[in-house]
Amino acid sequence: MKTFQRRKFQDEYGVEFSTCGDVTTLTRMPKDFKGAYRIPDFVTNLGIGAINGCNELTSITIPNSLTDIGKDNFELCEQLTEMIVDPANPMFDSRDNCNAIIVTSTNTLVQGCNGSTIPNGIEVIADYAFSQRRNLSHITIPDSVVYIGEFAFLCCFSLENDIKLQDIRQVSRCCFDGCSQLKSVIIGSGIETIEPHAFAGCSLLTQVNMAEGLETIENGAFADCISLSSITLPQSLKEIEPDAFQNCNSLRQILIPHGTTNHFSRFIALKQYRHHLIELSK
Repeated sequence: MKTFQRRKFQDEYGVEFSTCGDVTTLTRMPKDFKGAYRIPDFVTNLGIGAINGCNELTSITIPNSLTDIGKDNFELCEQLTEMIVDPANPMFDSRDNCNAIIVTSTNTLVQGCNGSTIPNGIEVIADYAFSQRRNLSHITIPDSVVYIGEFAFLCCFSLENDIKLQDIRQVSRCCFDGCSQLKSVIIGSGIETIEPHAFAGCSLLTQVNMAEGLETIENGAFADCISLSSITLPQSLKEIEPDAFQNCNSLRQILIPHGTTNHFSRFIALKQYRHHLIELSK
């Protein structure tokens, strides 16, 4: 049985690596690294959380040798605005100068940065893809996207443009949690479920447009949206879980379609909302 000895080493910038057999992993970048960095051509893997909190990292280049990226990378890299993938890479690409890392075969955007755009044709935005990109101020989600993962835009504190979600089936758990500058969201007709804490902590959110097709709003979906004062619910809605609008202290008007009050018995039973429900006429 062949065995391999693990070897650890650093480059001239203090970036740490580990080699075992044919696999070489970038394991840690110093948090005080400044400027642009090209991952060396011998690296095959980017380790879990290897590049995190590098506030002065401005650009990262992925070589053609790197085919595995661990989770929890590029969070809190406040000045990172450029992501480049070597065109010869067999696994990833950064098409259309999008400054993001995409799995070519599945059209899945797995890592973004503060300077990213999402190209047309992207189908999936992976879990944590933009988590804690705190200087990301604008993003447009193309209609080609059918799934946005959990925590995808967690704590993007500067994200302030209107968000339009169309053909995804659900807004995943904690998807936009903590996007405190977000003011307007359009929930398109393809969305059936808004999962827990999807928009929690969006403290400046004042406008939520929900199209017909939405069926469930789960607990905490809009928790702590303290600026939300009015919301109109679609006829298709079948259930609002009791804590869906927890701590929405400004919510004074909940407009519900005629004849649907029996759908929301648990929600209506809550004293804080009982007197704010307005049943629309036929």
